Amino acid sequence: MPLYCEDCMKLVDGAVCPRCRNRKLREVEPGDFCQVADVHYMQAEMLKELFRDNDIPCTERSALGAGITVNLGVNVGTVRLYVPYDRLDFAKELYDVYFNSPAAPEPEPERTLLIGHVYRHFKGGLYRVEDVAKHSETLEEYVVYRKLYGDRSLWIRPKAMFLSPVDKEKYPDAMQEYRFEPYDGEEPEKTE
Repeated sequence: MPLYCEDCMKLVDGAVCPRCRNRKLREVEPGDFCQVADVHYMQAEMLKELFRDNDIPCTERSALGAGITVNLGVNVGTVRLYVPYDRLDFAKELYDVYFNSPAAPEPEPERTLLIGHVYRHFKGGLYRVEDVAKHSETLEEYVVYRKLYGDRSLWIRPKAMFLSPVDKEKYPDAMQEYRFEPYDGEEPEKTE
């Protein structure tokens, strides 16, 4: 069984943490937060939402350090994501499916994405699709969308995932067929 470095929140195979050189390692416990991935800031936001959708608690640290992040901005650099040890294998599995698989499953051909249209997430939130962007390295298409509640922040998600069906095994009570479906009601007004 690997040992746990509390300083780095990392599982270690040897007697010394390779990152911080800490020798005070201990056995890992189910609730210990462990590093699951080092990812770019935008990928981290998608991955955190994916973890939330699957009821996996998640925390993060900048891989650059707080001072560099403040000076360069949060959109630059790498983020380290951590999940509880007892959820680590599932979190790694989700990460591999969405970030290491050759290609995400293609959406059904009859589903089209409507730029500027409001969509309802199967859990109830409303979002406006702002645009479609392409990843500079993989050319994978991502939907750029805005929350229409709370801080009204921008989000991105792989287009195939945005248009995908709801996993009915995981969410048997979901009322929608798809993760996001067009919403025909009135768009909520922005409140300060």
